[in-house]
Amino acid sequence: MTLPYRLFILNFAGLCFVIWAAWLGYVQFVFSHDVSHISYLITAVFVASMAGVFLGRTAHLERVEVWLVTLGLIGNVVGFIIALQNIDTGSLGTAEGVQKVAASLLAGMGVAFCSTLVGAVAALWTSINAWMVMK
Repeated sequence: MTLPYRLFILNFAGLCFVIWAAWLGYVQFVFSHDVSHISYLITAVFVASMAGVFLGRTAHLERVEVWLVTLGLIGNVVGFIIALQNIDTGSLGTAEGVQKVAASLLAGMGVAFCSTLVGAVAALWTSINAWMVMK
């Protein structure tokens, strides 16, 4: 089987997986819980990279893998910053203060975990495409 057919089958299977995850609500969950929206940037870089693959340009794949993981890790750091920026230990004595701290922690953790997940999945997908192209 030639390379274009293998790439098509691989990426079609990956797309089916994403559609299945969206049908179950996981894709929407990930993007709605990333209040920094870095997951959209990661997705845009990934889609542009895959478009390049199907246009016959593959020299960028190794760099894009690193970029996707790095963007996911940046999202992780941003998430922790968001989680910790509004913590006021003096307000923990009231129910409203505890709720505010909990909301900040949850928003930050959403960014941290969701952006890291998107970056890791996109990097893995890109890595598999790079492996097939180099094979």
